[in-house]
Amino acid sequence: MASSLSVFYLTAACCSGYLVMGLTFALIGVGLETFAGRTGASVAEIGSLFLLSMGGATFLMLFAVGPIIDRFGQRPVLVAGGLVCAASMWLLGFADSLVESCALMFAMGVGAACLNGGVNTLLNHLHRGNPERMLNVGNLFFGAGAVIMPLAGSWLLGGPGMGVLLKFATFACLLPAVMFSVARFPANVNVEDFRLADAGRALNDPLVILFCTLIFFYVGLEASMGVWSRPAVAGRWGLRPPLDQLLLAGYWGALMTGRLLAGTLLHNIPGRTMVLRCSVGSLIGLTVFAFAGNLYLAAFALWFSALCFAPIFPSTLGSAGRVFTSYTGTIFSMVIAASVLGGVSISAAVGTAAAAGSMQAGLIIVAGCAGMMLLIQVNISRRVKARLQSVPASADAVSKS
Repeated sequence: MASSLSVFYLTAACCSGYLVMGLTFALIGVGLETFAGRTGASVAEIGSLFLLSMGGATFLMLFAVGPIIDRFGQRPVLVAGGLVCAASMWLLGFADSLVESCALMFAMGVGAACLNGGVNTLLNHLHRGNPERMLNVGNLFFGAGAVIMPLAGSWLLGGPGMGVLLKFATFACLLPAVMFSVARFPANVNVEDFRLADAGRALNDPLVILFCTLIFFYVGLEASMGVWSRPAVAGRWGLRPPLDQLLLAGYWGALMTGRLLAGTLLHNIPGRTMVLRCSVGSLIGLTVFAFAGNLYLAAFALWFSALCFAPIFPSTLGSAGRVFTSYTGTIFSMVIAASVLGGVSISAAVGTAAAAGSMQAGLIIVAGCAGMMLLIQVNISRRVKARLQSVPASADAVSKS
């Protein structure tokens, strides 16, 4: 067993990994105009290509990250992830063509995938008694990184420029690489008897498929509301800057608050129960937002929705970690890959529906995703309860028959 000091240090290192993921996630939005000016592409083109490059790399790399973690442990993946993100950030400061920039965004997606798979599985191993609690707390640092990048950009881009911002981000990306390279990992973190056939049976488990489907819908609605809630309110009630930005800031603030509450005051609630209750609240809030008759009701419904569905992703990972005590890296990577796919496809579908009809049509799609998420979680909650009651805590819930 790891000492309390070692667990605390590794948990802090995981939080630094979440912070870096938040920085990389927010970089695209912060630097769109600067990168467009350097490469000669339009803002819309550079945004689409950067999202495709980073999202595609993250999605593809996650299929390799999980098995690598289960075979060799988290350290090599986490150190490599931090170094690749740092190198990509640094080189972006010198890229002056669209091809070079997209290649570096692809590399950054690879590094982010390594950090994403690594920190989630490591926190699950370190806090097996209550993984949902620390996964919620750790995800707060993702939000902090996503906030720090635009704040730093608003200060630096008007003066020293993008080069200084990227250097700042480079040194931040080195933090998890350094912390994990010198860390003392507990012996039970590594899985040295990885078998591809057994991992394949684990991934064919219906419960894994349900976890992936739930997170597909969840991240799709989270991303959709992050992108489309501001223009929806601005279009219907004429909300203008800076009030529309404050509305969006409230959305992200409610997300962070929900995860903070789930990781502190509400940490004794089982993950499956937390997600079920949050799914009900999300469906109510998003439905009200889609049909709200005035600005104040819409703002309340948006923030209430964010507060409710904030714990769903980390608590779902925690429930998966409780059930699947072997091949956790592989299973977590599949779930996270489904989240990337959902974030891209559902937000794109909402935008397409809004362009073809009205923004309300797009918001109805989001409410429909919340309804699907609730139905799936009812099934998951029942199955998780049955698994945990029928399998000893020390045993793997994956059948190897």
